[in-house]
Amino acid sequence: MTQPNDVVYKGHVLSATAILEQDKYAAMLVVRDPSGTRRASGMLGEFASAIGAVRYAFAYGMAEIDHRQPAQNPRQPQDSGVR
Repeated sequence: MTQPNDVVYKGHVLSATAILEQDKYAAMLVVRDPSGTRRASGMLGEFASAIGAVRYAFAYGMAEIDHRQPAQNPRQPQDSGVR
């Protein structure tokens, strides 16, 4: 497991972590809002590198704070729209 990385974005503290699982890295994120409330993302996807996982987690968190649609993880299958 890599060390968590923290970024402050619009008063929120984003803590991204890349966890090595076999030959891939899983991205996870914890967001602490200005009031101190914490939310954890769960696993955001699998990545070839720890840096890629952490970068994606930060981008995901920033999009969530901005109320934007997060970028699609290129290693995850696209939603087919079939329910």
